[in-house]
Amino acid sequence: MSKKGWDNFWKDQRQSFYAVMKMATGYFVTQLEKKYRLQPNDTIFDYGCGPGFVADSLAGKNNRIAGADINEFFIQQCRHNHPEALFFLITTTVATNKKILEEQLQHRKFDYILVLSIVQYLPHEKELEEIMGLLGRYLEPQGKLIIADVLDENTSSLKDAFSLFIHCLKKGRLGAFLGFISYLLFSDYRMISKQNKLLHVSEQAIRDMAKRQALTCEKVPGLTLQKSRSNYVLGHGSVKSPV
Repeated sequence: MSKKGWDNFWKDQRQSFYAVMKMATGYFVTQLEKKYRLQPNDTIFDYGCGPGFVADSLAGKNNRIAGADINEFFIQQCRHNHPEALFFLITTTVATNKKILEEQLQHRKFDYILVLSIVQYLPHEKELEEIMGLLGRYLEPQGKLIIADVLDENTSSLKDAFSLFIHCLKKGRLGAFLGFISYLLFSDYRMISKQNKLLHVSEQAIRDMAKRQALTCEKVPGLTLQKSRSNYVLGHGSVKSPV
């Protein structure tokens, strides 16, 4: 049996666990708005945007959105749902993406750059640091690079599942939770996860990477539904504290 990596898995996705992904992203955007008081004209770049759930959550709020993903189907969906925004296809190679971002973004700078729920699917820590260096170039002087939903040595699958269960229960979406668990147990996601372990990155590793890239680093709790995962806010100068 040939080994299929996470990059191939996400390139091929159409639906997967949409309902829970959308709820989790909506929760993240709500916390982002509360903690950092997003302004109507803030610019946001969603790196690894998937089907565009961040843009969906901010629809009608006048934020200027851009997004990039390796999945062509997702990008087409984003363009259809948000024709006023810029969405474009990237690859799994950071060096290639450097050229793509230069062409697509040119000299644009962003108040917020989001790397949400993709770190665990990277092959190694080195690639995360390369992404930090790449995206740091597109931050406004006081902009924030938010790397969220990071797995580390304190991450617990049971605690994460319980957090999702409680949220789905409160929202009256128990069916979505059951569908999510069923997908994890019986789809090709489970098979691939056996062949490709999810990447865990320690807080110290994140801080060391940020320092080498001349970025400040602050660990911020509560941005994502999965309470045992970590979130970091990086920037060029002093990072504005959450409200």
